Amino acid sequence: MIRQLWPGLKKYNNKSRDIFMRRDGWNIPGRRLAGYFITIGMLLVGQLLNNTAWAAQPLHIAVAANFATPARQVAQDFERQFSIPAVVTVASSGTLFVQITHGAPFDVFMSADARRPEQLVDEHHADRDTLHVYAQGRLAYLNADIVAPDMNDLVNTVIAGKRKLAIANPALAPYGLAARQVLTRLHKWPRAERHLVLGKNILQTYQYYRSGNVEHALVAASLVKPGQPHAALVPAHLHQPILQKVVVPASAPQPEQAQLFVNYLMSAQVQQQLSQWGYDSYILDKESP
Repeated sequence: MIRQLWPGLKKYNNKSRDIFMRRDGWNIPGRRLAGYFITIGMLLVGQLLNNTAWAAQPLHIAVAANFATPARQVAQDFERQFSIPAVVTVASSGTLFVQITHGAPFDVFMSADARRPEQLVDEHHADRDTLHVYAQGRLAYLNADIVAPDMNDLVNTVIAGKRKLAIANPALAPYGLAARQVLTRLHKWPRAERHLVLGKNILQTYQYYRSGNVEHALVAASLVKPGQPHAALVPAHLHQPILQKVVVPASAPQPEQAQLFVNYLMSAQVQQQLSQWGYDSYILDKESP
């Protein structure tokens, strides 16, 4: 059977060659058809290269310092699930806000407050449809001198004026603003101001305490382990709610992938993990009866 088919196949191949070629070179139809094949091939290769380059481009996530550890975990889980890498940049909300208004190519901005993402929307640096409350923060008081401190100890520390108190810079960090609100509600802000050590963000503030440079600090509760000694949760009524919002900047290089990340961040899968990181879920609390 193979021997019988082969002469016919050889004849067919010769005819095919005669259609596309002559002794003096390619004929006109052959040139056009070959050109089509080459063009299509180049387009397919180009598209493949574009897709590969697109897939290799990481998302750039700008994250407030207080949420650095959870953000890195969320980014890892997101990459594992969607095969899109994400690079996390950590700084104070104020610093990141200024960078974004000057065109920094961040795909997602996870602030420690609501004001700055809302301001980006108001100033047309972001779309309101991408704005969400992704977490609600709490404040903790650290006291190196007392195992189980309370707010009276904070007041006494300020009154005595013999110990330094570290807070994040209220002008840059929402947790610093909340700390100032606590001291104001306790009628101790003017006196405390003389003994403050300001961190440029909440991580630096916490490091001042950890290193022993200060004995007292007001920091994000997410930095304190449950049951940790020398720490107390600050009553929520002493400061305004710390609503942390996320938004996709208008300058985002990859807005579609950025929105996918935001959708993942707002999913029940992530929101249910917030409590183990020291946060409340604003949307789950709203949905609960």
